[in-house]
Amino acid sequence: LYTLTQQKVSEPPVVRYSKEGAISPDHTKPACFFCSHDKESIVRENVYHYLKQLVLAGFDIVFISSSDTISDADQQKLAGYCIRIISRENKGYDFYGWKTGLEKYPQYHAHTGLLLANDSVLGPLFDFSDIITRLENCDADIVGMTDNFRFCPHLQSYFLYCKKPVILSEEFIGFFDQVRVVGLKIAIIRKYEAGFSRLLGRRFRLAALYSLERVLGQAQYLDWPKSWIDPTFRLWEPLITEFKFPFLKKSILTRRGVSIQEISTVLTESGSTFDVGMLAD
Repeated sequence: LYTLTQQKVSEPPVVRYSKEGAISPDHTKPACFFCSHDKESIVRENVYHYLKQLVLAGFDIVFISSSDTISDADQQKLAGYCIRIISRENKGYDFYGWKTGLEKYPQYHAHTGLLLANDSVLGPLFDFSDIITRLENCDADIVGMTDNFRFCPHLQSYFLYCKKPVILSEEFIGFFDQVRVVGLKIAIIRKYEAGFSRLLGRRFRLAALYSLERVLGQAQYLDWPKSWIDPTFRLWEPLITEFKFPFLKKSILTRRGVSIQEISTVLTESGSTFDVGMLAD
């Protein structure tokens, strides 16, 4: 695996532009670096839904797109949600996107915290208005939604909230300084997703709002090793029905092949008001 993390390294992605949005930064709020990619260069309705809920919850959003382009219409619409819009070449996955955000919006450290997020999930499926309070009240410095035990115990990187001491730390800055373009996704998971928790966890406390231990304590599941279980992929139904988990991984539809009808039924039974029409989009 050392070989995997070293091969297929290429030049940094080109940043096409970094523009101010229509919203002025408010340093009394946490910032959110939101990475997005679409093969058809469309900003989907489910992405706008997520951005709107983040804004309503109290985040200042820096939108970082690795799509080939952002249409004029989408740029105008995104501006209404964002303090900054960045378009970059599609290299390096989300960790390089967040690195680009740190470089192009260095004022992040003036905010009260920093959320690293992406559009690999659909949602929020339930009320999200108190999420900042929940994150800040959590007795940890870095708070994720879920954790995973592959390679080593770590927070999954689709949603990582870093409190002020973390984003000001040498460890945080040093971690992103050494992020490079790596072409293999498994290497990204090992080197950067798991590596982030491994490095920052030496100094800071990490916690998941919906930890695997907690979910397995209530969900019926095969007696598999924890390192085999991705909770967002294998436990998506009990997460939603038993815990009102606010997200659904897109891979449930695209890779696992769960039908929209099945998901719609689960959402209805759990009391979610999420517009299932966005699943087809």
